[in-house]
Amino acid sequence: MLGANVLARRAFCSLRAAASMSRGRTALTVPPNRAIHASAPVLKKKKATTDFESLFDDDDLEIVDTVTSKTAAPTHPSAPSTSTSGRTLGDSRRTKLSPQARKEKLTETLAYMKPRIGRKPTEPHPEVRNAAWLNLLQLASSEADMREIVSTMPQWAQGGRTFTALFSESFVRRCQELACPRLALQVYGDYAKYNLRLTLPAARQLLHSLHRLDISELMTASALYGLYNLPAAAQDYVSCAIIVNACFRNGSEDANAIAQALLPHLRKLQAETSVDEKDTYHRENVWVVKSMENIEAMLKEPKGAKAAPIPDLAAAASTSAEQTVSP
Repeated sequence: MLGANVLARRAFCSLRAAASMSRGRTALTVPPNRAIHASAPVLKKKKATTDFESLFDDDDLEIVDTVTSKTAAPTHPSAPSTSTSGRTLGDSRRTKLSPQARKEKLTETLAYMKPRIGRKPTEPHPEVRNAAWLNLLQLASSEADMREIVSTMPQWAQGGRTFTALFSESFVRRCQELACPRLALQVYGDYAKYNLRLTLPAARQLLHSLHRLDISELMTASALYGLYNLPAAAQDYVSCAIIVNACFRNGSEDANAIAQALLPHLRKLQAETSVDEKDTYHRENVWVVKSMENIEAMLKEPKGAKAAPIPDLAAAASTSAEQTVSP
């Protein structure tokens, strides 16, 4: 795993050197957040199955557009689902687990999975499906729980399995929800060990989760774009806006230098990219709009003047999410 300082320096150099690609005005590409839920026919079909059978058969799961709530709603183990909007699965049809039951279920599920994954599983059948990992994220309620899950992840690759993009995006989002974004940075920074590929939506979420922490950690995250063959952060409107906003907010000499170096790229991306400001369903829209508002406000501040408190992007995204429902 490369050191944080090395990655941060590499990120700074690449961001300063990045040139935006020449193109016409385009709409902001916002891949929708997705979650898994079981439809009514699926629930009926699964009714007679045991708790653990749901971990090994994800063929009947549907992918739906959703905005994940701040704390994922736990569901009955016989219905393998993650958090979803009330319109998708009514609260009256959910059974929430108590914190103790949730912890016990997580421990039990991990204990059941471990012999069935790895280079030489002692119990190779039934085969663990990808949905099991999403279920683990749903059951996690603390950083300690997430670390338990992370400690098991290397065995998945050792058995020749790969994590899905959906899991990657859900993982970084869950880390942010449980206030452990540094854990996500650690995992994505060591692909050889964890084999969790960083997607562009996951990368944006990772930056957002780190934007109030140390600037060096934000720059380390931006350096990962190149390692995972993603467009440079300076070439992605959402990513660039988050970084510039965080750097101006930080106010240190180094942070201001990064922000000033990126500002021309950000202005070009702003001119080339149209954003639907009314679309608060997609979190990336909220992040980029709020970031640009903050940046414009800070640029107008006279030098030496005390800046007014800047709205929290996470709080803004959460508020917007609560006011929207799945289409």
